[in-house]
Amino acid sequence: QNGERHKSAEIVIDPTQITAVKNGTTPAGGKYTYGEALAVVGQGWFHTLLLFVTGLCLMSVITETVNVGFIISAAECDLELTFSDKGILNGAGFLGVVVSSYMWGFLSDTWGRRRVLLVASCGAFVTSVLSTFSPHVWVLIGARFLVGIFISGNAATSYAYLAEFHGEATRAKVISWAAMFMSFGLIILPSLAWFIIPLDERFELYLFGMRYAMWRIYLLLCSLDLIFIIVGLAYLPESGKFLLTNGQQEKVVQILAKIYRLNRGKPEHTFPVKAITMDAIDSAYADELQRRSKMGLRYLWQQTVPLFRLPLLWHTVKASGLMFGIFATSSGLFLWVPDILNTYVQHEDMQLCDVIALMHANKTKALTVGADPSATICPIVINANIFLITSGMGVIFLACYILNGFIINRVGKKALLNGWFVACGICGLAILWTSDFYLTLILITAFASSGCLGGVLSAISVDLFPTNYRAMAMCLILMTGRFGAMAGSNIIAYLLTYNCNLIFILSGGSLLGKEDFPEMMLLPGTFSISPPQKPPELKKLSRTVDDEPGR
Repeated sequence: QNGERHKSAEIVIDPTQITAVKNGTTPAGGKYTYGEALAVVGQGWFHTLLLFVTGLCLMSVITETVNVGFIISAAECDLELTFSDKGILNGAGFLGVVVSSYMWGFLSDTWGRRRVLLVASCGAFVTSVLSTFSPHVWVLIGARFLVGIFISGNAATSYAYLAEFHGEATRAKVISWAAMFMSFGLIILPSLAWFIIPLDERFELYLFGMRYAMWRIYLLLCSLDLIFIIVGLAYLPESGKFLLTNGQQEKVVQILAKIYRLNRGKPEHTFPVKAITMDAIDSAYADELQRRSKMGLRYLWQQTVPLFRLPLLWHTVKASGLMFGIFATSSGLFLWVPDILNTYVQHEDMQLCDVIALMHANKTKALTVGADPSATICPIVINANIFLITSGMGVIFLACYILNGFIINRVGKKALLNGWFVACGICGLAILWTSDFYLTLILITAFASSGCLGGVLSAISVDLFPTNYRAMAMCLILMTGRFGAMAGSNIIAYLLTYNCNLIFILSGGSLLGKEDFPEMMLLPGTFSISPPQKPPELKKLSRTVDDEPGR
């Protein structure tokens, strides 16, 4: 019975019964399916605004979790930060994202996409602004953890909200464009830091009796994209697919008529769609949403437990382990790059770990000065060039994402993954033996670029799970990756104090020593082959609600 309950929905569709909007025919009585209505609406200004807002939602996940990596040097004296404090602070936002991912996914299916994005963005903005007034490191850590909890709603919902206003022809393309906004975040963050943080030497600002340093203003400016998101969402409607599957067909027609006016420039009363019906896929999706709402956490349990049983167990462990390693190596190290380079740029003829030892010595001196009441000047000097260097790394990461898109089909997903793992692992180990600043910088950039393989690993992992467990599997794998970013930051914090060489020996060695993915197995539900007895004119489609956009 358990097996029957989780079977993929098998839907048989006769192509002769499908009304062909593509051929220019109009369904009788003005009745359209949702996909046909989207084709009538077309593409235009509405979809441009939608792409911009959802792209900013995805970018906000990066800006609100990575931005603390650019302030830890500047905040070192103000908050008396140790290496351990920096590691916890760097990982606080990622931890918030991890612990709340499932919750936001469930709320997205019950509250609605737009409402979740509004609540998440408003909550993230308020907590982010409040975090800039933190008088103590643990207050800042707690505040950034709350920011991570709220910003996780944007990560969990943006793709679904964007995809549900697009048909099959444009959905994959716009999702790729929206994902590129995350790379833009890695370019904007250091560029803003380059402009703002060095101004600390010229200006002093006091608010509510406390020194409001430039690193606090930097955090405040990083949250401004959330204002644009909130304003944009105020003009955008709820997802038509979500409303349709909740029985609000009339409201869907009204929403699509307004989009029709924006895109086509024609009056709403000329919109030919008078009624929207659900096809078999939408009906199954609506039934599944109702089941999720009734079962609540039990539904998550039913979808998660099979991933840790044979034959899916090995795929879950391997994919999650690799994603954990990718995020721990790339994101964990990237969060420390500005702090490390700030000292390294002043000692260009030393090996990296010797520079880190010098950082530790400077740390002791900084705390000594901070404890001296007569000392008024913080000895930590911020070199603005490090932010330009980090911004350049962001441009390289963006180029790597684009390159992957061009060569992945020619080279193959597994070959690309394995080849890049080996190259990044070699670069990580080579860092230990070079004392040239620019060569070390190139090696660090190449080593951290392993993070660009997250998308390649996701593409491979999708094929390893049955359709009815695929969405939950990907959620679990990506959640493990974000946990890896948090863990990596704290592990690096520990090793920076006790054994710097182990950072690159363990990280580089793990990339070189990884095993290949097993060949894709033909698991139940992964593929569905039409039985020979079916008539040739009937096309059998095997789909579940997890195949719906953004699920």
